Amino acid sequence: MRKILFVFAMILVLGSCKNATKNLMPSISGKINQVLVIAEKNVWNGPVGDTIKAFFGQEQDGLPQAEPIMDVMNLPEMYFDKNMKGHRNVLQIKISPTIDSAYVQYADSPWAKTQKFIKIAAPNNKVAIQLFEENKMKILGIYAKAERDRLVSIYKRTADTRIFNLFKKKYDMLLYCPTGYYINKDTTDFVWISSETKKDSKGIIFFTEKYEHESQFNHVIIVDRVNEELEKFIPGPRNGSYMALDTEIPYTFVQYKYNGHYAVSVRGLWTVVNDFMAGPFVLNVVLDEEHQRVIYMMGYVYYPNEEKRDMLKQVEAILNTMVIDFKEKEQQQETKK
Repeated sequence: MRKILFVFAMILVLGSCKNATKNLMPSISGKINQVLVIAEKNVWNGPVGDTIKAFFGQEQDGLPQAEPIMDVMNLPEMYFDKNMKGHRNVLQIKISPTIDSAYVQYADSPWAKTQKFIKIAAPNNKVAIQLFEENKMKILGIYAKAERDRLVSIYKRTADTRIFNLFKKKYDMLLYCPTGYYINKDTTDFVWISSETKKDSKGIIFFTEKYEHESQFNHVIIVDRVNEELEKFIPGPRNGSYMALDTEIPYTFVQYKYNGHYAVSVRGLWTVVNDFMAGPFVLNVVLDEEHQRVIYMMGYVYYPNEEKRDMLKQVEAILNTMVIDFKEKEQQQETKK
């Protein structure tokens, strides 16, 4: 019996040590939405580097001006020391004729908390490019999700109490909006909150409607429905001006699952009718089966003549803090106790 207790105690100690070691890891470094590519200069300046730069340099959807989906910077392996190993997103390219079997390796937090490390090892350029092409969407997805999760984690720790309580008590859902945002409008089933400075504006627009038919998720109907609410509740700076989704500019429409719920995501540009204001938006439309309602949650950015990608990612992360089945999860936790 003593041996069993001793073994159990050792398991607890080892588990505690492992968690303590993880907690002692340094925080990540580097700019948001940036990938550090560890590769020798001849690789970076050759076809492998060109392939990587072309992929991450693609234009981000839904922005008024060209911005890459992610920024990349290069560093030869000899300079990849303790000062650089904490970078948030690392992609290492190792090419050597001594590598018998090419592979792609994925690792979480090898040197810093929440860090994403990916390594491609190949005997030559051709194989390295092939591996990257086959895995590039997965690689991008890992980095993009990590960036969003990092922001969501921060927002959950810094949530504005008034906004959180509004959504929980009135709309039966959780939304972790960080401090610095203020409630501009709260009417029946419609909320507009924003963060304003002299240079820029970021905002969240929310409303719901009763779910009656699957046609409510048709992209034309969604855009028309949103424009009805924007004209009604979001006035522009001039008399007779109001916010609207720009239907003359192509937008993207993607079906997906939001925490298990049927949803669509729309990206494009908004404008102000009878004025000159404009900017990017991202819109999540989610089916809440339990309450038989359709939830519209839209984030937008206004930052004239400046880059907007990272700001749009920030408001998108706020949208993704939404939890609509929190009561069910709380009941499950109570049951486990």
